[in-house]
Amino acid sequence: MKAVTLACVISLALSATVVSAQTNNPAVGPSAKEIAASATVPSTKAFVETAAAANQFEIALSELALTKTKNKAIVAFANRMIKDHTQIGKDFVAAMNKANTGISIPPGLGDDLDKTMARLKSEDGTTFEQDYIAVQTKGHQDAVGLFAGYAKGGDNAVMQAFAKKALPTIEMHLGMCYALAPKKK
Repeated sequence: MKAVTLACVISLALSATVVSAQTNNPAVGPSAKEIAASATVPSTKAFVETAAAANQFEIALSELALTKTKNKAIVAFANRMIKDHTQIGKDFVAAMNKANTGISIPPGLGDDLDKTMARLKSEDGTTFEQDYIAVQTKGHQDAVGLFAGYAKGGDNAVMQAFAKKALPTIEMHLGMCYALAPKKK
């Protein structure tokens, strides 16, 4: 099996950030618990392929952010994303090596994520920063749903254990995204 490099996510984790991920904040989006409660169980193939691409995207997007912004909060967030998603990637590869899924990971990010990356590469300043946080927020909402769904009902025990282990970090990242989101007036 081709080794897949995946990585984890963020950590500006002040207690208020973690709390915001656990409570409903209609100004920014549903809580991690709400997303998890409504998550559906994906197939192992869908989980593996989506998790692999999303994790690679998180790292690449955060590396891009480090070249595009001087905003200290966003820089700290991007660095945390790279660190955490790198670890998640290592854990993913280890799980895949044990899981015997027979699933091959497609190369690259996929058309949608490639288009998003191209758009963000063309942006600068506040436009980039706001779009980066919006993309991170949506991505982490989707990831919470994906990982929570597989954690509660995935049919491969090794990959299910991986999903359960990674989920708290992804939920924390969602809270961090909400904390960075522009405040609605």
